[in-house]
Amino acid sequence: MSSKANHSKTSICGIINVTPDSFSDGGQFFALEQALQQARKLIAEGASMLDIGGESTRPGSSYVEIEEEIQRVVPVIKAIRKESDVLISIDTWKSQVAEAALAAGANLVNDITGLMGDEKMAHVVAKAGAKVVIMFNPVMARPQHPSSLIFPHFGFNQAFTEEELADFEKMTIEELLENFFERALARANQARIAQENILLDPGIGFGLTKKENLLLLRDLDKLHQKGYPIFLGVSRKRFVINILEESGFEVNPETELGFRNRDTASAHVTSIAARQGVEVVRVHDVASHRMAVEIASAIRLADEAENLDLKQYK
Repeated sequence: MSSKANHSKTSICGIINVTPDSFSDGGQFFALEQALQQARKLIAEGASMLDIGGESTRPGSSYVEIEEEIQRVVPVIKAIRKESDVLISIDTWKSQVAEAALAAGANLVNDITGLMGDEKMAHVVAKAGAKVVIMFNPVMARPQHPSSLIFPHFGFNQAFTEEELADFEKMTIEELLENFFERALARANQARIAQENILLDPGIGFGLTKKENLLLLRDLDKLHQKGYPIFLGVSRKRFVINILEESGFEVNPETELGFRNRDTASAHVTSIAARQGVEVVRVHDVASHRMAVEIASAIRLADEAENLDLKQYK
């Protein structure tokens, strides 16, 4: 853990994809009223933050033009803000989309390129005094890696030189994460983004092998030692589903059991994350993850629990 231990329960960030093609719920909340109803549902179930995204970043997805992305997310943000003061995160790597979303009422920018995809993003965040999630993006750092080739291109320009990319290919995943964050945090510092406004995301599921995903999740405490809160997204990620599949569980999302198993398994990962003091988890199914957070946070914060005698079960 960092020197500033997390003495609060892990917060839950509910996902609203205002897209026709997201990997898990694409098209379900594409219409404004559907997105607003989903926001109400997620808040009622215990989400203290909502992450609004207008461009899918799943493997095989397509680039969304800036104006189209703004038209998808801004009306949803404005509608939510009219009736709730819930924290709103805009999931985008484009500075113009972030600027429009912040003006509409968003509080935080969730940048999957870690400020490296659009050179103006850090300045937009700093000017607004907003919070920002800086994600480690292995797809950008290792574009030719087999696990990266299935993803779309992130960023307007190549974020790293050919020499840097060549060096990255020789690094372990831990070394790669360290180098990526060093460059991203330098960009944040140069733009004068306040340190207390920065969260780090280890980029689970983005161009990583199964082993690399597991290593980064196992070693979240090492990431905490950098002194920043962690924002973690593992909900319905492919490597979680792969583990279930290899163990003989039903994972077909077309079946009720398969769909439920994906959320149950994801909630187990949230439990492990909450036990390690992760500050925010980004999830699809708030209800199942909230249960995981409550139990794991209670164990982590055991010293602060009331010393009550429990009644006998009936």
